[in-house]
Amino acid sequence: MRRKIKTLFMTVGTGINPNSDEESYQRLAKVLYNSINKISPDYIVFFASEISMNTIDYVKELFEADDDVFIEGEDYEIAILNDIDSFNDCFETFERMVWKFNILSEDKHEIIMDYTSGTKTMSAAMACCGMFYSVDLISVTGDRKNGTVSLGTETIKYQNLYKVYDKFSLMRVRNYFNANRFYTASEILEKIVDESIHTEDLMNLSNAYYAWDNMDFDVAYDFLTKVDLNLLELKEIKDDIKINLKALGTIVRSQHENLKNCYILASLINNSIRRADEYKYDDAIARLYRAFELIAQIRLAAYGLTSSDIDVNILLEKNVSPEFIDSLEKTRDEGKIKIGLIKDYELLAELDDDLGKYFAENRHSINNITIKRNNSILAHGLESLDKEDFDQFEELVENLACKLDKDMGKFLKETRFAKFDLKVKMNEI
Repeated sequence: MRRKIKTLFMTVGTGINPNSDEESYQRLAKVLYNSINKISPDYIVFFASEISMNTIDYVKELFEADDDVFIEGEDYEIAILNDIDSFNDCFETFERMVWKFNILSEDKHEIIMDYTSGTKTMSAAMACCGMFYSVDLISVTGDRKNGTVSLGTETIKYQNLYKVYDKFSLMRVRNYFNANRFYTASEILEKIVDESIHTEDLMNLSNAYYAWDNMDFDVAYDFLTKVDLNLLELKEIKDDIKINLKALGTIVRSQHENLKNCYILASLINNSIRRADEYKYDDAIARLYRAFELIAQIRLAAYGLTSSDIDVNILLEKNVSPEFIDSLEKTRDEGKIKIGLIKDYELLAELDDDLGKYFAENRHSINNITIKRNNSILAHGLESLDKEDFDQFEELVENLACKLDKDMGKFLKETRFAKFDLKVKMNEI
């Protein structure tokens, strides 16, 4: 197994005086040389301006004074910083070298960034680059005189950035949560080490909405009840989670079958809207089609009817036309009459139900929508659907859902997933 090559990235300044003098170059070179000896890298990349390259010449002389060789191209190279006061120019130069050694190289490099020397802009850009690419950051500390570390007092200090990384991870979790990428959010949470972040509650939150997104209501409710809603991390969505929890509780525990089914229907419609927001229109319309079917089944249940086993006696009691009953009897198989979506709505029309009337009045447009759905790649065809197709179908389904129950608007609102405010400052978390 090949060992990693320890590669030191080192910013190079000129000393105290920006225009410097030979003494300043030499003094800084000794500090850099001592740091190099303490770190013992296999290779060094100096980041220098045209002026500060003089410092590197003195570093090389110090190697030679110790009977050591220090050869450019073998032991080190120089990356020129064209504008030492431009954050972007410095950052891009550091980033380019990270790519060269950590991404494009066939060899494995352990990069260590020493941002002690150079301008404040150089140091800030290197620190940010190091955090972005998760490489080790170090600085040289010790007794200071006139703003520089005194020779012989140098100490290498590794910067422990786990709190910063965890803060960034937490922001990524919030972004993935809002994008309905709950499983990914959970994976990121598993890597957070800062014990002040309530990762277990956030994991339960992500797992709850992951299960709900997959229509696994019992599991979702179980996870969501475990979340401490008083946590600071959840303060801006606390009220929304409470509303969602109430909706899930109704689905899981309510003895009122119609109310329970209406909340399930609302969850399904919102589920389709989330898929459409991800531009997955075929998937979204497939879920709308199930919602379209469920609306009819819920209303038929109010008459004591089940699509999978139609009771003809109830139809006779409701004065359904003999012709329609005869058409159903012809489909009887193994003693049962089973009907699909279109027959569901035709039966509701026979029952003089509002949903059946709406279906009959809009039969032409509904046929066009269902034909498109049937030709979808996720149904029986090979066509792909688009936003316009979804919007037309979604409007139809919501209209029917609102006719099914006057409180459907409330159900839809209560089953809409909570979303984080991504503008919240990280230091408030």
